[in-house]
Amino acid sequence: MGETHINLMLRFPVKVVILCIIAVIGVAGLYSTYLYLNSNDAKNGLTDYEVTYRVGLDDADYPPFLVYGEDGEPTGFDPDIIHWIGNEMEFNVNFIPIPWDDIFAALDAKEIDMVMSGVSITPERMENFLFSDPYLSNSQSVAISEQGTMFMDDFYAGQGIIGVQSGTTSEDLAIALLIDAGIITEKKLQTYADIETGAQDLVSGNIQFLMTDWPVMVSLVQTHPIHIIGDIDTGEKYGIALHKDNKKLQHVINEGLDRLTASYDWSEMKHRYLLDY
Repeated sequence: MGETHINLMLRFPVKVVILCIIAVIGVAGLYSTYLYLNSNDAKNGLTDYEVTYRVGLDDADYPPFLVYGEDGEPTGFDPDIIHWIGNEMEFNVNFIPIPWDDIFAALDAKEIDMVMSGVSITPERMENFLFSDPYLSNSQSVAISEQGTMFMDDFYAGQGIIGVQSGTTSEDLAIALLIDAGIITEKKLQTYADIETGAQDLVSGNIQFLMTDWPVMVSLVQTHPIHIIGDIDTGEKYGIALHKDNKKLQHVINEGLDRLTASYDWSEMKHRYLLDY
């Protein structure tokens, strides 16, 4: 009995030590995972997954959906979305900046696998491309400079030059509301390759109105001396555009979006970019 008692006393510390070692290894593993998911490699999509998808982005800022840093790396709401989905669904992300006027042609030619950057789902685009499930609502906003005295009635009456980004639903709406209705001529609709140039022209007085997506206008108001005079409810929805033959990828993206929007990260992400409306 005395020998058995001694053996039990010897075994007990060994078991405790083993359990402690296992616990330490487990915590270390979790911490390593946390560090990786928050590392530059994870955020930049540099993982060891077997599949890599090419994500076409506008080559100019479109805040809050897309902003390029000083190092040229894309940041913003849409890159955050696809990084999250990529890590969840286990694929790498390769961002490819393309001028907006050329981006859908690149998708059609399969030079890229998807298009992001605040893409509105429209009937015309759906005729040629697949889309993910919508992940955010959108409307159009009209702004003037801080020195401006125009109102929405003046906008609808065509009392000034209107600026829009070319190839966007803002341009489509301006054409439908004002040009097709005979209120203004094409000379009074100024198009821009990027919305930032339009905002600068508005501040300089080269145009009297600027129209763009509501979330984008809210971001521009934070950085330019302009203010919103009205919104136009267009019922638009944002989605991720895909090649019409890529239904498999559509399923993957939709599954990833479902998981993202069901997570706490979704609310935090929208709040960070002032999109929790």
